[in-house]
Amino acid sequence: MHERTVIGNVSRARVHTGSKSEHDAVVLITDDGRQYVLRREGGPAFDDPALDQLVGLSLVVEGLETGNTFIMRKWQDTTDCGDDEA
Repeated sequence: MHERTVIGNVSRARVHTGSKSEHDAVVLITDDGRQYVLRREGGPAFDDPALDQLVGLSLVVEGLETGNTFIMRKWQDTTDCGDDEA
């Protein structure tokens, strides 16, 4: 795991295509095309309603990168500059 800050757009995407773990997830797509499955620190691994509310936003996200998953500790909507921490 690595502590990081990333910037990107939040959307829904099918992940782990072709495996038993295939499902739709809330993801963050960075400007360089990297896609992270988002999770909130302390939040549920699947179907997190708080993450659903972030779809369509552009965010700055602080947290832990672990493979293609990003565990969010703090995040900020870059369009309004308000602090939307959970």
